[in-house]
Amino acid sequence: MHSGIYDTVSGWVQPNSRVLDLGAGDGAFLERLVKTRSILGEGVEKNAVLAARCVQRGLVVHQGDIADGLDQYGDGTFEFVLLLGTFQELISPAEIFREAFRVGRKLIVAYANFCHIRVRLQVLFSGRTPVTNSLPTAWHETPNLHFLSILDFQEFCRASKYREIDRAFFNANGPVRYLPNLRAEEAVSLLQSERLSHHNAPGERSKTEIK
Repeated sequence: MHSGIYDTVSGWVQPNSRVLDLGAGDGAFLERLVKTRSILGEGVEKNAVLAARCVQRGLVVHQGDIADGLDQYGDGTFEFVLLLGTFQELISPAEIFREAFRVGRKLIVAYANFCHIRVRLQVLFSGRTPVTNSLPTAWHETPNLHFLSILDFQEFCRASKYREIDRAFFNANGPVRYLPNLRAEEAVSLLQSERLSHHNAPGERSKTEIK
């Protein structure tokens, strides 16, 4: 993922909060949050080798599938749940979101935008499944199960009653300020369930729809 996504998420996560990282990888970012934001962090990672690296960092990370990794947590255990870069790999995103909002107050999701201009042009002119910097693997090797755009993600959140508190978009040149569905390669969103909160918290504001 773009480094700006990690910087953005670090800014969103409040110091001393409890954080659950779903798909923690080698634990580098969770360790960063522990050191720079003084969080109490835990993680879930499917890859046994990566989970072992997390443990070597001194992190509490459980080896297992995200779909099965939330049963051990009680309601409202965490302030933030992170789902960075694995959203499009989930078999049942809606089910994972419901569980994430059961165990956490807010959810931060990062995902690839499959309607970036380079993706559109590759499909148009080559007639083949695209391969780009943000989508580097061929169709038969990719872990991605869902091919969504930023607008698709917004529609999913509206239909599921998840409110987007904040968001940011990036491509290889840095932050994307306009036409993100066309120009951004990756996106990150800070979400809160409308079922849990029917009004904005202090300092928060709802976002308008992207065109």
